[in-house]
Amino acid sequence: MHWIHFNEWCARHSTRGQVRDSNRIHAAWSHTALIVNNLTTPAGPVTDLAGLTACARSAIADAAPYHLPWMFGIPDPWLPASLDDANSALGEAGLRHLMYMTVMECAGPLTDPIRPLPKDAEVKRVDSRAIAFDALSLNSRAYGMPVAVTEDVIAANVYFSDPQCDFGFVVYNTAGVPVSTATAIDLGDRIYIAAVATDAEHRQKGYAELAMRASLSAAPKKPTVLDASRSGEPLYAQMGYQRRFKWNFWLAA
Repeated sequence: MHWIHFNEWCARHSTRGQVRDSNRIHAAWSHTALIVNNLTTPAGPVTDLAGLTACARSAIADAAPYHLPWMFGIPDPWLPASLDDANSALGEAGLRHLMYMTVMECAGPLTDPIRPLPKDAEVKRVDSRAIAFDALSLNSRAYGMPVAVTEDVIAANVYFSDPQCDFGFVVYNTAGVPVSTATAIDLGDRIYIAAVATDAEHRQKGYAELAMRASLSAAPKKPTVLDASRSGEPLYAQMGYQRRFKWNFWLAA
């Protein structure tokens, strides 16, 4: 489950991070204001709805002292019932459904681009605090988060502090404006693609694919995996990624 491994990686690199196991749950938190990096899951597959409810209550109790945004996540293979039944049980425990993401994998080289990639853009590896700010600001804006989230993540060194394993790139247009970003992270058995984001005014121009290919070109040659939003799935599919299963995520109500 590479979404868990990715968040464990983030927690280990964060100056505030924690990985906690208790009462049938597993928490991998970077302890920043970025919700996707404060992940709590069941410790493994859940056998029934009563167990799911118990996990949710344990997760809520575990999160309570920290006063940070967090997500409760479950991959489809671990769900004990339908999503509707899970939503009902988790709603009674105090969680509401937020979103799903689709696990997508590519075992070999990416397919060739179906259209020419931008040639007038400048692609820079994240090797300074200024470029890190550009990369994380693109993500914050893409998901409607304030700049304070970017500043908090940078302060905790969650990303871009391990150049042997963390390959982040930012694409700048001809005006020098950061327009897209992607990061490849070496998790050992796989390369995980994280933090892909494009400025809303510059989408559908090939910038995200350019950023992804730059990050993968710099990373070791291994199978790659990512967790795709609904809007990102078509791009990843045309690059050669195959859909596997979904993760669903809930928030404390």
